[in-house]
Amino acid sequence: MTNKIMWRGIGALLLMLLLLSSNVCAQTDTLLYPLKNVPLLSGNFGELRATHFHSGIDIRTGGVEGLPVVCVKDGKVVRVSVSPTGYGRALYVEHEDGTTTVYGHLQRFNARITALVRQIQYEQESFKIDEEVRDRQLIFHQGDTIAFSGNTGSSGGPHLHFEVRNTRSEHTLNPLLFYKIRDSRIPVVRGVYLYRESASGCVGLVRRVALKQSANGRYTLGQLNIPAGKIGIAVFVTDYMNDSWNKLGIYRLGVVAGKDTLFAMQMDSCSFDQTCFINEIKDFDCYKKKETVYRCFGNYQGQVMGVKNRNQGWITVGEDSIVPVKIDLKDINGNRATVTLTLKGKEAPVQEEQEVLRYDRSYSLDLSGATLDLEAGALSASVPKGMKIEKDTVSGRDIFVLSEKDVPLLKKARLSVAGEFDRKALICEVDRAGRKYPLATQWSEEGLVAEIGYLSRYTIAEDRQPPVISFLGKFPDGSLKFKIKDDFSGIATYRGEVNGRWCLFSYDPRYNLMRCSLKEPVFVSGQVNEVKIIVEDRVGNKNELLVKVKK
Repeated sequence: MTNKIMWRGIGALLLMLLLLSSNVCAQTDTLLYPLKNVPLLSGNFGELRATHFHSGIDIRTGGVEGLPVVCVKDGKVVRVSVSPTGYGRALYVEHEDGTTTVYGHLQRFNARITALVRQIQYEQESFKIDEEVRDRQLIFHQGDTIAFSGNTGSSGGPHLHFEVRNTRSEHTLNPLLFYKIRDSRIPVVRGVYLYRESASGCVGLVRRVALKQSANGRYTLGQLNIPAGKIGIAVFVTDYMNDSWNKLGIYRLGVVAGKDTLFAMQMDSCSFDQTCFINEIKDFDCYKKKETVYRCFGNYQGQVMGVKNRNQGWITVGEDSIVPVKIDLKDINGNRATVTLTLKGKEAPVQEEQEVLRYDRSYSLDLSGATLDLEAGALSASVPKGMKIEKDTVSGRDIFVLSEKDVPLLKKARLSVAGEFDRKALICEVDRAGRKYPLATQWSEEGLVAEIGYLSRYTIAEDRQPPVISFLGKFPDGSLKFKIKDDFSGIATYRGEVNGRWCLFSYDPRYNLMRCSLKEPVFVSGQVNEVKIIVEDRVGNKNELLVKVKK
């Protein structure tokens, strides 16, 4: 009997240990996990995204929506937002410890919050809202269901976006500082990139060394012969957590040359006003090829929270000199990878003098009717001055080529085109295949003006076609659906009316879909209701569609 009791006790202990070894501990001393189940992560804090550092964690929901989202700690809802893009449906909950938690891409809110949100939407006659609700006494306790997981806004699939912020500064904090993740996988280093700064200050790739995965995370490259000068290091690295093949960002990265630490990054916190520096850290050209390459050098990296560099991260390598380099990478659980190499300088080729745009100077440059105004610090590094004019073979209009290759800017630049244009004309970016992407454009007596984020190729195009509206029908779930689409400048405003009164329609631009429920109070039961959809694009082209529906 005693033995049975003992073995039962051991079995219970083993079961407890098994439960505790799940991928994420459901609770810490302070924060409850935001989902009642314990899924894996599809994105972590500080990841290098297209236009920003990822400000939270993305929690997988197994491809489904509607999972209960709970309040992680006692708090008050202080802000609600609903948007066709961005976080979609989102909640902001403030806590007494000085933190605010954010829950994004929600399918829906709980009944109490939903009632308030609908009230605000009808008052503002807008599906899109962003409202402070601090005085509405939306107080919840730890573990209360506040919403349900979804796929709204700029979401690539069902998941929960979760953030922890410092309430006062609004700096985002790494949520994995509050939750323990079961992760024993070593970061995988896939390549090392070597760059050189020319005498004119331009940066060019001189060598890439591809690496094979190492079981112990230790990579030794030996001696690499490179042209002498100022050398920058970049690392192509991917991290993973247990039981998942979702690619994650690195938590800690350091570069030591000789005895000097030239670069150190640790992703504990981030500020939204540092978004502009994303291309100081990631290699833009590599990112376009779906390679996440961390640059360990840059003129403005010191302005990014959690990043420090010395001598802007440059390694000075003289002719015939040898410099040992060590790259150290860690995830938040301390799993470590290292790369060791030696740089030997060889004679550098003679460089031709070239005209450049310096990163530390401002410019106002004219190009046959177009003017580019560039602030000092807009460029990450100096670039060759490659401005010229080409002809659009279809329209015959000028294409203003501001650079031979696309160069991301750290600050928006101003591009103005002089001439007589009507409100249907826009400044557009043009890719190498001739596809045009319209920009938000201002019109004046002098011409057209737009802010640009890249030195690229630009032209003028016109949009004279109104948006297209299609009625998809009445569906069994009691909803009406419409498809709205604009083939060029994009949809600026949309409005749904029922019997002459504004009606709440949701809008999902990913599917060009407007949807409303027949349960909305503006519908009258037992009679034919007139439903009108009004859509306008960004240059003022408007279209309307009227359908009659019986409830």
